Amino acid sequence: MILTAITGATYPVAIQFKRGGLWLALAPLALVVWLIDVVANYVELPLVFGRPKPGDYTITARIKTMQLDPEELPSRRELARMVQVFLDACEPDGQH
Repeated sequence: MILTAITGATYPVAIQFKRGGLWLALAPLALVVWLIDVVANYVELPLVFGRPKPGDYTITARIKTMQLDPEELPSRRELARMVQVFLDACEPDGQH
C-alpha cells in the first residue's frame, strides 16, 4: 500500500497547481502523482477493494463510485465519504 500512501501524502501539494500563477510550477508533480494514483488503483487497491469499475482509472475516481454504490459495504461507503472530505479540503476550489 506504499503507492496509495505516497498518493495520499503528495496529493494536497500537487493539486495546488489548479490555483494558477506560480502554483503552475507544481504541474509536473501533479502529473507524477496522477501516474502513481493510476498504478496504485490497479496494483494495490484490488487486493483490498477488488477490481475497479469501468471508468474508475484513479483512486480518487473510485472513491466517488464507492460512495454512491448501494451494493458497497456500509463501512466502505463511510471510508469513501471520509476520504472525499479530505480530498475536498485539499482542492483550491473545495470541490474534488
